[in-house]
Amino acid sequence: MDQFLPIKHYIDNVICKEKQVPGCDIIVMQEHTQLFRYISGNAEMETGTPLTDHHLYYMYSCTKPVTVSAGMRLWEEGKLNLDAPVSDYLPAFAYLHVKKSDGSLSIAEHPLTVRHLFTMSGGFDYFALTDKVLSVIQNYGGHAATRQIVDAYAKKPLDFEPGTRFQYSLCHDILAAVIEEAAGMRFSEYLNQILFTPLEMCDSTFDDTPAVLARLTAQYQSDGNGTLTRTNDRNGFRLTDQYESGGAGLICSAKDYAVFADTMACEGRAANGYRYLKPETVALLHTEQLSSFAVDTAFSCAAGPGYGYGLGVRTRINQNDGQRSPVGEFGWDGAAGSYVMCDPVHHLSIFFAMHVLNWPACIGGAHGVLRDMVYDILEGKTDI
Repeated sequence: MDQFLPIKHYIDNVICKEKQVPGCDIIVMQEHTQLFRYISGNAEMETGTPLTDHHLYYMYSCTKPVTVSAGMRLWEEGKLNLDAPVSDYLPAFAYLHVKKSDGSLSIAEHPLTVRHLFTMSGGFDYFALTDKVLSVIQNYGGHAATRQIVDAYAKKPLDFEPGTRFQYSLCHDILAAVIEEAAGMRFSEYLNQILFTPLEMCDSTFDDTPAVLARLTAQYQSDGNGTLTRTNDRNGFRLTDQYESGGAGLICSAKDYAVFADTMACEGRAANGYRYLKPETVALLHTEQLSSFAVDTAFSCAAGPGYGYGLGVRTRINQNDGQRSPVGEFGWDGAAGSYVMCDPVHHLSIFFAMHVLNWPACIGGAHGVLRDMVYDILEGKTDI
């Protein structure tokens, strides 16, 4: 009997039919073993092309766990100081302005640190295409690189003093530029060296080449009421052909990302024996951070209550509402509906991929339902 049949039913009848998702892919791994995979629906509604394991997706914010893990690799090697000023790596961030309540500006009283970038407490917003950025892109003939564009982010006033509260923002794009400086190479080159090549993640890239786009799952935009509109199948955070967004730029297959999730859930050790991160580094990554320094520690996420924020990931801090995953479970989700969960207690991971922007069920709890169903099934608490 198929113990995962309830999840198949939920995906087919609720996510794909009721919630009108064209297609999705879910992979559950434990201790480097694939427990369950299910691909449902179409890669393209217009043609009825079946979704397969060959298709690729924009990860959007599921890029973030990859970026922060790479940053922690540098920290582990002594090449990145979490509490150093960002200006030690990117001099453009030495003198930042902060908006005041009366509309005026003042020089930031406290330096922006690398930890502030990891924890989304830098004071930035999520508006990438400012006049300054557009000017940089134009000056480089549309080919401005990550560092060149990120330096322009420093020219926009911060919304608040660094380190005072959480605000979802371009912090991890800036972190990618810091990683480049600390590693001495392009962000993608560093990821290839320490992660993609050792883990044989051959379908992971920032480059939207014709060959990559040919494998991309069709992307749709939801109006929030069930109507989907085909987009131009492009990622708006691919600002130039040289810009590698640490917050939203990665393109992956579901299988590739599941390999990464499994490695993180197994405390940094991959199935092939490769040690990506030390267990203590992974533990620090998913240790709640905001309460240790921020004035306002408020945090919420689409995965539901009971989470705090670590070094760039949501992290389970309580089970007060009956959540099934343990304290220490961590991960994130993406704008087109992707979702990753890593459980270092049980060495269990879930990766769910789809391609619908503004999908209301992400906020409505579909990811949390899938998460809890996995735990219930593994513990024999779900009747088929």
